[in-house]
This record gives sequence, C-alpha cells and structure tokens, in this order.
Amino acid sequence: MPDPLQHPVPGPVHLIRLAARHWWLFALRGVAALLFAALAVLVPQMGLALMLGFLAAWLAVEGLATLWKAATGHAHGLWFWLDGLLSLGAAAFLLLAPAQSALGLVIVTGAWSIASGAIRLVLAFRLANVLLGVLGAIAVFFGCWLVLNPEPGLLALVWLVGLQALFMGAVLLGLAWRLRKLAQDPHHHG
Repeated sequence: MPDPLQHPVPGPVHLIRLAARHWWLFALRGVAALLFAALAVLVPQMGLALMLGFLAAWLAVEGLATLWKAATGHAHGLWFWLDGLLSLGAAAFLLLAPAQSALGLVIVTGAWSIASGAIRLVLAFRLANVLLGVLGAIAVFFGCWLVLNPEPGLLALVWLVGLQALFMGAVLLGLAWRLRKLAQDPHHHG
C-alpha cells in the first residue's frame, strides 16, 4: 500500500497545471458548443436532429452496457435486463420516429416543468418565500405552455438549448484562453 505522505492527493494547483497543459481541449469544446448554438438558432431542425441523435446514441450505449452487465453477471436481476431493453427501445424509437420523439420530448419537458413548479409552489407556501413562489409559478406556466403548444414549444426548446450552448461555448473559450496564457507562462512549472 502506497504511503499517503509520499504520494499526496493532487491539489488544486496540480489540477490547474494539468488543465493548462490541455487548454486546447477546452477551446475545442467551446468551438463545438458555439457551432451547435449557431446551428440551433439558424437551422433549428438540424439542431433538433443533432439533439435527438445524441440522445439516441446515449440511450443505445447505455442500453448495451446494461445488457452486457446483466449477461456477464456483473448486475443481477430482471430489472437490469428490462432497463437495457427499454433503453435500446427508446433509442430505436428516437431514430425511427423522430417527429413523435421530438414532440414527446417537449411534452415530457413540459410535464417536468409543471411538476417541479408545483413542488416549488408548495414549498413557497410552507416557507412563506415569495421568490420561490414566483419561480414555481413561472415553471408551471412554462410547462403548461409547452404541453398545450408542443410545436412552438419544440422550437423554443431548441433555441433554449442553443442559447445555453452559446454561453457555455463563450465560457469555455475564455477559460481556454486563460489556461493557454498560464501554459505559456515561463514561471509555470508543469
């Protein structure tokens, strides 16, 4: 067993130096996020297709991994088989019925927003917190709007994800620029 005094856990300085050495990965992620943001805003159908494609790929990988665990004995029980098969079925549905999948995604998002908003409203009432109540009311309103108007809600959802990608891309590029400067600093030892 290694001596913890000989091999200390890496601290924040070590992690920053490691990140600085790989600043270009942050820049690459930032550029990818900005490209997706532009695609989502300028060609929302393509942005939606990418979102559904990534979701289908993730569900397929998750389903195959779960089934592999069940088949090799790393996970026991009928639930793992069911989980894997449902994940693969959902991935297939996303790929074979993209229009229905997209509308389903909007309705599920709307239902989640209604449920989380209702919980916030109850908590706001119990805690006598007006701000929490306002947030809950906005979430319920937004959720109801999505459920009642799934087609325009779909466009709004794609634009919201695109807006988030725009901000994330800008932050990642800013971070990459700072890490690059740190990596080029002659006093930086790493």
